[in-house]
Order: sequence, then C-alpha cells, then structure tokens
Amino acid sequence: MYYGESITKFDDKGRITVPRRVRETMDVYGHAIWYMTRGFDRCVFLFHRDEWQKIRSQIGRHASMDSRALDFRRLFFSGVAEVKPDNQGRIAVPSHLREHASLDGEAVLIGVDDHLELWNKDAWRAFVEGKEAEYKEIAAAVFSGAESGEADNQKGGVQ
Repeated sequence: MYYGESITKFDDKGRITVPRRVRETMDVYGHAIWYMTRGFDRCVFLFHRDEWQKIRSQIGRHASMDSRALDFRRLFFSGVAEVKPDNQGRIAVPSHLREHASLDGEAVLIGVDDHLELWNKDAWRAFVEGKEAEYKEIAAAVFSGAESGEADNQKGGVQ
C-alpha cells in the first residue's frame, strides 16, 4: 500500500528522488519496475508492474474500434515510460510527462494505495483546496458503495 505525500525536487537531468519510505515499500513488495503515463488532473500516474498488468487487462476488454476507448488508449499508452529507480532511488521523468504536469523544481509524490502520482506542488495544493468542500460527500459515496451520482440522487430523493 502506498500512502502519504512527499515533496521532492527535480535535478538537472529531470530526475526525482523517491522518498526512502516509498522505496522501502517498493522493496517489500518487489515493485522494481514502474510504468508512468499521463494522469488525470494534469498529474503523472506511476503504476508498479503488477498493477500495470491489471490495468492493461481492463483496457483490453474494450473493443478496439470503440472510438472513446481508442481515444483513451491513444492518450494513455502514448505517454508511457518504463522506469526503475537507480541505486540512489532516483527516477527519470521524461520531458513529455514533465510538460503534461508542469513539473519543474519541486513536486509532490503522493501514494494512492495501489499507485503513485506525481504533481506540480502548486497544482496539488489547488486540487486539495478545491476538493475540501466535497470531501465528506465523496467519503459518504465511497463508504456507502454508491457511485457519486447515485449518492446525489439518493440525497434528493430521486429514485
């Protein structure tokens, strides 16, 4: 399980140092190889190999000629880079992904249970602040098992 948030900095070669706590988790679970790609909300997703295989399997269930699925595949897979932390725990982030997430200088690496996300520090703060008002509602939907739209309908008495 990956959790927490850590500030990290890019070096002059476009690498970040993965925090020790995260590297220790990687070691415990044998997560040596990672796949990074464009994430939502202008972040970078990082998936370890096992999770990556699950995601590929899920995506593969959609018809190749489904235009929305094809659009997603194009955006998702064209941005992929396979990475492995070096002996100092550094990971190189390709320029196209740094551009996608406006990453330069300081960044925030967050654990999201089954994957990691890399965010521009200011964008992460703005995301957290922007979701603060919805936090309780999102939690209610997650813990009730209802989709967020279903929870909204139930609150309003719509069946």
